[in-house]
Amino acid sequence: MVVGLAGTLLPVLPGLWLIWAAGVVYGLAAVDGVATWTLIAAMTVLAIAGTAAGYVLPQRQAASVGVPWWGQILSASAAVVGVFVIPLVGAAIGFVVGVFAVMLLRTRRLHDSFSATWATIKAMALASGAQFVVGFLMVAVWVAWVVAL
Repeated sequence: MVVGLAGTLLPVLPGLWLIWAAGVVYGLAAVDGVATWTLIAAMTVLAIAGTAAGYVLPQRQAASVGVPWWGQILSASAAVVGVFVIPLVGAAIGFVVGVFAVMLLRTRRLHDSFSATWATIKAMALASGAQFVVGFLMVAVWVAWVVAL
């Protein structure tokens, strides 16, 4: 779970899903009953919400600074390419470079491109913070679970 929590801040690891997997494995191995399934469901809802925040927050910010829907698709495609070109951090770099390139093509103004890119980077940091908070809540649910049962 600690590694998963670190993964919410580092784009190297699937943080929330590592925390979720650790909690589910513990729950299935250690305890059985309605409480177990309730807590697994709570951790699942938190993991889904945190994962969604990781995608929705940067997307909404990109849209609010003028990145069109097609530019967001191209930026997401650049993120996928980035995963293969630059292992570990390529997705984040690819997305940011994609936003910059789309805005430069769209506005032909360097200042607007930098502004949109900076706003997107801040939204990605906010999303990472949100995922950290959700990961912390998931660990807290697990700790409460262990203490109570």
